[in-house]
Amino acid sequence: MFLRILMLIVASACYAGNAASEEPAIPSEQEVIQFQTKLGVVTFRHQMHAGLSSTECTTCHHTFKAEEGPVKPCHACHEHDKKSADNAPKAKTVFHTRCIGCHEYTVEQGETAGPLKKKCKLCHVK
Repeated sequence: MFLRILMLIVASACYAGNAASEEPAIPSEQEVIQFQTKLGVVTFRHQMHAGLSSTECTTCHHTFKAEEGPVKPCHACHEHDKKSADNAPKAKTVFHTRCIGCHEYTVEQGETAGPLKKKCKLCHVK
């Protein structure tokens, strides 16, 4: 429940749009986001990722369209522990696939990236 509320706040705050572009600005309180998980706290450096030259908001916020309003929180479609009614994968599956997949791709391109698979404790800190 806490995570759903946090994601809703994040999504709502992200829509404080930037007049110079269609990409919403990230509010200062959302530059670093922490998620409580069973394995420990995951810290996501939202502003750092948004500042990467190869990353657009729609890379992660795949349903975002500025003209349609605020960014929807991930958990609006991706449930915590099961597939949703519309067959969207579980949040855990999506986060692991999206984050680890991007880190692996970045390393394959010869650049440095964050933690890779099978190194859970690099993201999940107790």
